[in-house]
Amino acid sequence: MFFQKNKNLAIGLVATLFLTVSFVACVKTDFDEPPVGGDGKDIPTNTTIQALKGFHITPKGFDRITEDLVISGTVIMDDRSGNYYKTIVIQDSTGGIEVKFSNGYLYNRYPVGRKIYIRCKGLMLTDYNDLIQLVGSFILENGQATDIGITENQERNQIVRGFLGAAPTPKVVSISQMNASLVSTLITLEGVQFAKLDTAQIWADAPAQFSVNRTIENCGGAQLLVRTSGFANFAVQKTPTGKGSITGVLGIYGNDYQLYIRDLNDVAMNGPRCGQGGGPETLVDLGTIRALFTGTTTFVPSGRKIKGLVISDRVGNNLNNRNLYLQDGTAGILVRFDAAHTFNLGDEVEISVSDVELSEYNKLLQLNNVPLTNASLKSSGNTITPRVATIAQINTNFNAWESTLVKISNVSITGGATLSGNRTLNDGSGTIAMFTSGSATFSSLATPATPVTLTAIVSDFNAKQVLMRNANDIQ
Repeated sequence: MFFQKNKNLAIGLVATLFLTVSFVACVKTDFDEPPVGGDGKDIPTNTTIQALKGFHITPKGFDRITEDLVISGTVIMDDRSGNYYKTIVIQDSTGGIEVKFSNGYLYNRYPVGRKIYIRCKGLMLTDYNDLIQLVGSFILENGQATDIGITENQERNQIVRGFLGAAPTPKVVSISQMNASLVSTLITLEGVQFAKLDTAQIWADAPAQFSVNRTIENCGGAQLLVRTSGFANFAVQKTPTGKGSITGVLGIYGNDYQLYIRDLNDVAMNGPRCGQGGGPETLVDLGTIRALFTGTTTFVPSGRKIKGLVISDRVGNNLNNRNLYLQDGTAGILVRFDAAHTFNLGDEVEISVSDVELSEYNKLLQLNNVPLTNASLKSSGNTITPRVATIAQINTNFNAWESTLVKISNVSITGGATLSGNRTLNDGSGTIAMFTSGSATFSSLATPATPVTLTAIVSDFNAKQVLMRNANDIQ
């Protein structure tokens, strides 16, 4: 299906390209095109962009398409602003791909929103540091293969303009969700800001015509590069200082994901930065916060705060010093701060959670990387009455009761001479694991030989388990 490159083929191709270039040099290179909003047409397709990209099997090499493959896609990035050069990006429902041309001013023919069809036979797939591209051919320069964009002749014969409409709606994602399937597609990131050192800076170096990377981040500290060409017509403008949303086409360069905006209309960062408030925050209960999570990492909306009682014991040392379990009248949740905290069992704590990451760690739902400065102590010495339940009830209601306090009566603890490590609880209604860290102050206590009454936190570590807080949890 694909050719294998060799010296004779390359030499022949170079000669053919030389003749082609000589001929094109005598031909008028500007198209007499109708306006960009003119009529288009539809033709049948027989494959998708995602499937087409699968034909690229020679990393950093070239794969000629030998089958009669026809794709279609809507232009999501053109070269109007100068942030892309002689290149457009098209997207269908399965993915996106860069399409490189030998000439520019592509926005006159293929503006954002234009649907196009490409007859791919004879064209080539390559990649630039793992970014897959559709090109016209290649040429050898000093022994190195260099891609050549789709020529005028190839364009006339192999690209059909469809109808002009709106670009696809960007997919709203978080920085932590960046993956290969999103590359060359239109995405929106919300609740982000430029890193402090990259605020109020030029987007790129226009005088030297150098591209520049700037960094955006969310309130949890996750970061993503924003790359801008020195030729972009907005390069000399200053990056915003606030927080908000940004839309662009996701690229990749080796191991780094990069976002390219189309123009400054893709940026709306006028809100207060992370940790700067921005008006009164609404107090929401933990049950509402938990309901925001639908299986993938997300972020709490702006203007939200929570309040609850600390049900974990920092002094007992049975959990990481950045973590605490918080419970209110509706639910509980693990809060993971960005630094070690000093909150104690029974403290009432209020925490600003605006734009904070909500994710799972080994299946345990958590508010992740919460700035410690977001939390404030309201009162101390409070108590919360644990829910009296059997192990069968805990297992049945596990998701709803996760990160809350329970009391189990007449329960046997087996599996080791001391409490340290994984032990099994059995109250006659069922079993569940109990874990005690070796660093816990009570880990060396002997395992009770007779049934006890146990108070513990319902937790998760890729399986149902409970956690003691201190030695007083066994009665």
